Amino acid sequence: MLRHEMNFQDTIKIARIKAFPIRASGTYSPKMALGTMPTRPALLVKIEDSSGCYGWGEIWANFPPRANTHKANIIEDVIETHLRGFSFSEPHEVQEVLRKTLSLYFLHIGQSQVFEHILAGIDTALWDIALRHEGVSFAQFMGLQSTKARSYASSINAEDLEQLIPFHTELGQTYFKLKIGFAEHGNAKIVENAAKLIPAGSRIMVDSNQTWTLEQAKVALRDIEAYEPYFAEEALRSDSPHSDWEELVASTDIPLAAGENIYGIEDFLALTRAGIKVLQPDVAKWGGVSGALDLAKNMPEDVLIWPHFMGTAVGQVAALSVSAAIGKSSYCEVDVNENLLRSELCGDVINIEDGRVELPSVPGLVHPPSLNRLTDFTDWM
Repeated sequence: MLRHEMNFQDTIKIARIKAFPIRASGTYSPKMALGTMPTRPALLVKIEDSSGCYGWGEIWANFPPRANTHKANIIEDVIETHLRGFSFSEPHEVQEVLRKTLSLYFLHIGQSQVFEHILAGIDTALWDIALRHEGVSFAQFMGLQSTKARSYASSINAEDLEQLIPFHTELGQTYFKLKIGFAEHGNAKIVENAAKLIPAGSRIMVDSNQTWTLEQAKVALRDIEAYEPYFAEEALRSDSPHSDWEELVASTDIPLAAGENIYGIEDFLALTRAGIKVLQPDVAKWGGVSGALDLAKNMPEDVLIWPHFMGTAVGQVAALSVSAAIGKSSYCEVDVNENLLRSELCGDVINIEDGRVELPSVPGLVHPPSLNRLTDFTDWM
């Protein structure tokens, strides 16, 4: 259960904010609706206060290829002026003020959801700095009984099933999410092949990345129902009418999941009223840590929160922390594909043992990046 009172004691004055667009080459990409990722772009943000304390966060920047530098420029050109000198106690206060101040600006330039991505990363950085200020880890601050977060294996390509499912089974993971929705692979065939590889007691999930119409989704889910997927993720576009979600829910026994492209608690709650059973907020796209924890407090009891994430070790640890705070019902996805920004940027910190990842034990929320590796991956153009 979430702790109800999460009050920070110190008032923090922001001195500066700096964006770090980075990129890793030579990694293997999952196949997604938006295309493959020949390189791994990312955007980190560092916030420092007047005492020299700091916090790190991550802003979603997977697509398009130079989304990281675009958003970094927005931080320097627009956001920094409004943050420098601002004082806060609770991280969510900063989101609230920036929304009041800048939401019209971002609406006018057609970048409202880009603004949400930036706010999310800033919130994570503010949690990191606030925890460092208080001298406590996230687990200590939240009063968690366990300092480990449950994880599941995500973004498994069709051609990698025989290699990656056994490998992640050895790591103790029992949930495996497959990328489907690509005609050349055949949805039912992928699921059938995966079902032969998972051990007893394990479950498969599927993710079609918003590629189906309502009728296509009905057919595709009907074809895989016999394999009892734990959930089907983004079987429709995130902006589909709620009546379409309700119709799809009524047509299948497979629970539906969505959330990585949803912005705002009310929109999440509307999905639950339409019958969605698994919500997947992304700490780098909407709300940051504050938004995800607020969402968890407002969810119906029969709805799960399994955080979405695909990025660097910085945001990955923040997403895992949300799962740990929610408790045993929550699992956080960890991409199975090679990503140097996850495995090397902060050191070897995403170690999966018995299906779980240990959270940082030192003050703060995330593992800060290695300054040497940060320089190696720098992507300013």
